Amino acid sequence: MPNISNNYDSLFQKFRLGLQNWCRTGKEPSAGDQDMKYYLDLQEKRLKDHELIMEMDMESEEEIMSVGQVSENIPIIGSGFAKFSKSLYAQYLNRSVKYLRNGKEVFKKADYPVMYQTIISPQPEEKGIGKTSYVCPNCGAVSTLEELQETGCPFCGTRYLMKDLYPKVANFYFVDNGSKSEGTWKSEKNRILFGAAVLSIIQNVYTLITDSDFSLLQAIPTLILGFGLWAFAIYLVYSIWHLIKLIKGGAKATVLIGSTAGSKRKISDTLKQFAADFDYEYFEGKALSLARILMLSKKPEDFVQYKGGALSDSFSDVVDIQYRGRIGVRKVRNVNNRIEVVLDLYLTNTLDQGGKLKQKDEVIEITMYHKADFPVDKSFSILKVQCPNCGGSFDAAKKKCCPFCDSEYDAGISDWIVTKIRRKSS
Repeated sequence: MPNISNNYDSLFQKFRLGLQNWCRTGKEPSAGDQDMKYYLDLQEKRLKDHELIMEMDMESEEEIMSVGQVSENIPIIGSGFAKFSKSLYAQYLNRSVKYLRNGKEVFKKADYPVMYQTIISPQPEEKGIGKTSYVCPNCGAVSTLEELQETGCPFCGTRYLMKDLYPKVANFYFVDNGSKSEGTWKSEKNRILFGAAVLSIIQNVYTLITDSDFSLLQAIPTLILGFGLWAFAIYLVYSIWHLIKLIKGGAKATVLIGSTAGSKRKISDTLKQFAADFDYEYFEGKALSLARILMLSKKPEDFVQYKGGALSDSFSDVVDIQYRGRIGVRKVRNVNNRIEVVLDLYLTNTLDQGGKLKQKDEVIEITMYHKADFPVDKSFSILKVQCPNCGGSFDAAKKKCCPFCDSEYDAGISDWIVTKIRRKSS
C-alpha cells in the first residue's frame, strides 16, 4: 500500500487522537461525522450506566497508508453537496484497552491491529464550508454553519437539520494484523534482550553464591553464554505463543471470509440498478452506524431511523462494539418500490455480564429499507426544527418525538430505515 499523499493524514491522526481523548473526557472526536458522534455519546452513557471507565491508548511508529480512493464521485443522500470523494486509509497500531470500575481494573487487552478510517471529502472548492458565517434564520445572529450543526444557534438555541460538513471520518474499524509492526517488534526485541540479560545475571550470581569453585573469571564467559541461551529460549517460547495466535486468528478469518464472500458484489449490483452512483463503502458505514446506535441506545424505539418492534434490553450488556471488517448479505430485494436488505454484521463486542467483562465475537442481523428512487438533494439546505405542537426546538435528526411534549415530529429524513435488529449467533 502506498504512503498517503494528501493532507488527510492530519485528519486521520486528529480522529485517532480524538477517539483516544474521548475515552478520558467524553468529548466526541470533531473529525467524526454526526452518526459517529451520536453513537459515541450513547456509548459514553452506556459505560456510565455500568459504572465503567474505558481507557484506550493507540501508538504507532508507522506511516499512514492510502489503501486507495474507493470512489471519486459519490452522492450523499439528502446532502447539501453534489459530489464527494471517499478514500480508505490505514495505520499499524500498538493498542491497549482497559476498563475500570470504582477505580479497579476489571479487564485489559493489548493487541496490534491495523486501524482503518474511511474519509469522505467534498470537492476542493467546497472545503472549509463549515467555517462559513451564516445568519441564524430564527433570530438573525451570525455564527458559523459548523456551530449551527453541532449545537444549534448559540444565541437563541434553535436547532437545525443539515447534513455533515465534510471532510469527516465516516467509519473506522480495527483488523487484527496477526503480526506486529516494525516499531512494535523493536520494542518486543528489547524486552526479550533485557529479560535474557536479567536471567543470565541472576543465574551467575546464584552460582557464585552456591558454588565455591566458581570464580568471577569464569563468570564472564558464562554470563555471555547464558545471555545467548536465555535469549534463544525466550524467543522460542514467544514465537510458539505468537504462532498459536496466528493459527487461531487465521482460522477465524477463513470462516469470516467464507461467510461474507460475494456480499459486496451482490449488494452493489442490485442497488446500482436504482442508483448508478451507489457506493458500497458509504452504505457499509451507514449500516454499521445504525446498528451501533440501536445497540447502545437506552430507548432505541425513539430513534428516528428505527421503525421496528420493541427491543427492550436486547443489547443492554454491550459496552463496546468493534467491527471485524466484514458484512454478509442474506437478502436484497425490491418490495413495493423500496429496497430491503438483510445483513449480517460481524462484530467483536465487549459484554458486561454479571459484573464481569468479556469480549465475544457476535453476528448481528439487521434489516433495513430505503426508497427505491434514492433521491439526492444537490443544493445546500438548512431546516429549522420546531415542534408544531409546543414550538420546542430539538435535535430531530436522532429523536422522533419532541422531548418537551412527546409529540411525534416528522423530520422528513430520506435515508436507510431499520425495521429489525437481533443477535443471530456467536
